[in-house]
Amino acid sequence: MIFFDLDGVLIDTEPLYSRFWREASEAFGIEMTYEQSLRMRSLDSGLAREHFRELAGRDIYEAVREERKSRMEAWRREHPVRAKAGAAELLNWLRETGRPYYIVTASTSGRAGRYTKDAGLAIGEAQIISTKSVARGKPFPDVYLEACRIAGCAPEEAVAVEDSPNGLKSAHAAGCRTVMVPDLTEPTEEDLQCTTAVCQNLMMLKAYIEKTGC
Repeated sequence: MIFFDLDGVLIDTEPLYSRFWREASEAFGIEMTYEQSLRMRSLDSGLAREHFRELAGRDIYEAVREERKSRMEAWRREHPVRAKAGAAELLNWLRETGRPYYIVTASTSGRAGRYTKDAGLAIGEAQIISTKSVARGKPFPDVYLEACRIAGCAPEEAVAVEDSPNGLKSAHAAGCRTVMVPDLTEPTEEDLQCTTAVCQNLMMLKAYIEKTGC
């Protein structure tokens, strides 16, 4: 069983999230650095709220998030979301070879559906598992444990493909084999402790899946 994170793995949205988190923060008088914006990748909402308390000294996360969503959707209307290189080919190959897969994402199911449609990726609604359906998001293991329940597999039978530290920690804590496909950052020593393999792009991931018989 293969589980894919969405943003940064199959679709090229992480640079947009970083940009619009920073712009939305600035609209509320909060200075967020690029490095601080990267901490937001796939981050559980409770932890994100604490992140903003540290930045702003007050509970302003929900307001900034709504501003970020508004700005990103306005951008998307003029600039449709793009797939990462090789994403469509990889998913087509998985279908043709009878390898089941799911999307395990911090995005809502609705947003994931819109973005994958923009990107031309044929992903059914039933294949999308959102952290919004569990008590805690990434880096907690909840969503991957739920994905295993839905897929009917044990965690050790699943390979989780992630690009961010929060995603890697989530999959690793659930007991899944984890593969990192770097996007905005290369793996740190801490990331590697949660990682079974690192593939620099989706074609290398395809070769890994073939070699390991996932």
